[in-house]
Amino acid sequence: MKNEQETKQACEHCAKPHEDTAFAPTCAMAQCPFQQVPEKIWQALLPKPFRKRHPILFWGFLLLLAFGIGSSLLDSEKGSSLTASNSIAVVRVEGIILDNTDQLKWIRKISQDDSVKGVLLRIDSPGGGAGASQELYEALRSLNAKKPVVASMGSTAASGGVMVSVAARYIVANPSTVTGSIGVRMDMPKVYKLLESIGLGQETLTTAPYKDAGSPLRPMTEKEKAYFSDVINDMHQQFVGIVAEGRKMQPEDVQKFADGKVFTGRKALELGLVDALGGQEQALAKLYEITKLPENTSLKERPDSQRFFKEMMESALPAGLRGMLQSAPEFLYQW
Repeated sequence: MKNEQETKQACEHCAKPHEDTAFAPTCAMAQCPFQQVPEKIWQALLPKPFRKRHPILFWGFLLLLAFGIGSSLLDSEKGSSLTASNSIAVVRVEGIILDNTDQLKWIRKISQDDSVKGVLLRIDSPGGGAGASQELYEALRSLNAKKPVVASMGSTAASGGVMVSVAARYIVANPSTVTGSIGVRMDMPKVYKLLESIGLGQETLTTAPYKDAGSPLRPMTEKEKAYFSDVINDMHQQFVGIVAEGRKMQPEDVQKFADGKVFTGRKALELGLVDALGGQEQALAKLYEITKLPENTSLKERPDSQRFFKEMMESALPAGLRGMLQSAPEFLYQW
């Protein structure tokens, strides 16, 4: 019989004798071949985590991130960090006036915040939808009744941009600002000729003669043209009345230059549409004078909106193209 020493083999890992169990020694090191890899190789393959190698950078970044998130949440909750100290709020009307949801929300917050003593209304817009322009005008007029609003016209403040501006108690325009264009435009896309050329069409049944007036699928009748002319003339008279009320003029005097023409800021001053020539700094100076606030008073801007990209894309589309996509008449206070 083999003696006890012959039934045991020296372990090549720990140099200790183990029972031979079908070439599977019981040594823990033999069960884990990764243990055979030198430590230096492990250190090269699996370096220490970044937080252990650079703890100051790691925890500093986390603190900055937490501070940024906290500040954003605070701004969202309080409405652009409106504080108890006196401030001037800024309302910007830029691009085509379409969806006023965020603007109206911001104006409401300004109106309710006692720390805001005045409002700078910055306009750089060719106008937009008739209803949207009128809605924004009414909100700003109500705001101006509570807190002084001074308007500053940028490169363009035409049509609906003019309507919005007259909600302010004082208007400043650059000499070369493009303004005016007081009037109403109605866009109705027509695609019936294209459809006819490819053999397509549509039959429409209505319960009233004007229910499908302005359809893009057929020519407009003379009666329909007269009907829509009455509609836009009514809108035009509303526009003239708003300008007359805002600028303390007689409607007949406004009607003299409410023919759709655009003016420079200098011509607008002659007509009484603006009060002074200058840029945003001149408008702010007038606002400081009215509110008796120091010139270093902080300006509060509207928080960033998720609608930014949507508004940017809509503003980039010509009104006619938007109308074709909507396949419906579009009434515009727009140049």
